[in-house]
Amino acid sequence: MKTRIKYSLLAGSALLLIGLPVAANHNPTSLRGAFPVNFEGVDSKYVQSGAPSWQTQRLQQQYAAQNVGYSVQNNGSTYVASNTNAQGLRGLSGTHGVSYSQAAANRFHGDIGRHMNIGGVNVRTNPYHTADMLDWQENTTGKALSILVNRANGVLPKNSLTIGGAVKGGFMWQKTDSPGQFPILSRFPFFSQGTDTEAGVFAINNAALSFTASFGDWTNIYMQPEYSETNFPGDQEEMQLRKAFVVLGNLDKLPFYAAFGRKTIDFGNFDGYNAFTQTEAQHYFWAASDQPVLEVGFYKDGFKLVGSAFSGGRQLRTAYAAENNNIQNYAFNAEKEFLLGGSKAFTVGGGYLHDTIYRNNWTAHTFQAIESGTPPTNFIEYRNSAVTGFAEYNSDFFDAMVEYSTTLKPWGAAIPQDADGFVDPAYIIDAAGSPNDIDNINFDQNLEVLVAQARIKPKLPNGKRVAIAAVGSWGNIGDDFQGLSSVTFQPTSWKNNQQHAASIEYPVSPYLDLGIEYVYNKGFIPFVNPQNVSNDDTIAHAINVGLKARF
Repeated sequence: MKTRIKYSLLAGSALLLIGLPVAANHNPTSLRGAFPVNFEGVDSKYVQSGAPSWQTQRLQQQYAAQNVGYSVQNNGSTYVASNTNAQGLRGLSGTHGVSYSQAAANRFHGDIGRHMNIGGVNVRTNPYHTADMLDWQENTTGKALSILVNRANGVLPKNSLTIGGAVKGGFMWQKTDSPGQFPILSRFPFFSQGTDTEAGVFAINNAALSFTASFGDWTNIYMQPEYSETNFPGDQEEMQLRKAFVVLGNLDKLPFYAAFGRKTIDFGNFDGYNAFTQTEAQHYFWAASDQPVLEVGFYKDGFKLVGSAFSGGRQLRTAYAAENNNIQNYAFNAEKEFLLGGSKAFTVGGGYLHDTIYRNNWTAHTFQAIESGTPPTNFIEYRNSAVTGFAEYNSDFFDAMVEYSTTLKPWGAAIPQDADGFVDPAYIIDAAGSPNDIDNINFDQNLEVLVAQARIKPKLPNGKRVAIAAVGSWGNIGDDFQGLSSVTFQPTSWKNNQQHAASIEYPVSPYLDLGIEYVYNKGFIPFVNPQNVSNDDTIAHAINVGLKARF
């Protein structure tokens, strides 16, 4: 009964999320963070789905505050920067008395970035585009459409190569009441020695370069080599080519587009308002590919619909299906933004991922471990899809979002079982039935996460906006069962976990943000071997102090 009710609720939510946008009749709007559509020189029709939202607009506001009254003649039109033109933090449509032109957009962004001509190719830097593509907290999905929007509004000129780079890192300190259990997300659990209850490290969480080539009227190429200390030791390299894809489209001429290559799978939102640490939704459900993805999308009047197809096998994150050499997995995503007047908007969205890493009771985390390891004797395996839905409100001063994500079946590794994978007899429906048939197992707790977050952005006397955010994450994984670790011979539990963060970020310049973050964690439930190491009762406190730099 519980499962039927849960499926009914999910189906109803999906119909609401998809039906509401389709039934709506609105003027052209923006979608989750256009590049500066409220600033002179940007065509208000174009906004990118999943853009870094308020950060990009905040950078823009700083520039406007520093250049009030600055104007130039550009192809017969005058560009004037002013505070009133930098309204709106998610790229909301609305002229504010501004006349838009692509020429002015090119002039504005040329002033901030740097550019030179090499063999007829415009080679440039642009911190705004870099913020779109290399923000690890926000704009986590929708990268292909971000490129098309920046192409359409003049941020990425025709026949140009835009080079960017970004670094996120700082000092990470954590105190735990369970020796060796440091549950802070965005780090693997090897934070310190197993006997330690306190640790502090300098960390480079991410450092990446981005190369965006825009040639002809329809072709764009994106590449992102990336360094990260948060790799799985022994199986993953610190340097990886995390993204390499082609985007074919022209929003001036057609609302349809296509993308192909290694990229983030367009599924869900998974943005986090806090400064440095992933939300639980991003940790468990954000999907990134290892093999090429074919993405086909539609964007018009603030409505985005995207479908993706890719091979089975283990991807870099979350997505995992059988038959590695066949197209066995796919995803869908939809979003719609409704303007509420002024600089306010309300957005709803939802997504579906056909198969996930929560499809079996073998927690081999990497490609190498899957290929060289041995599954449990009783191997429980079945397709396990995931769905997600979010609602978000944005304004100049205040943002708020709630997002719910869940698998459609329990995670096989969370079902109480022994070291060989045999399910505890109390959870078997028919003792004469199959021991690895999910339908013969009386366990109905799906892996689910609820994230609720809010942020205020007061403007300081110098015109800059400081961001003050609070983010809460609640995850459910198992039930009240208490196990016994076959490794430590200590009691284990893995019913649920929580992560709550509060942070402040200050924009020093368009190129640098400084931030401080406090994180409270309850529960230590890692992906790998959870039944032998998990502890519902672990409580940890973390403080992160660091920077986000870009060019």
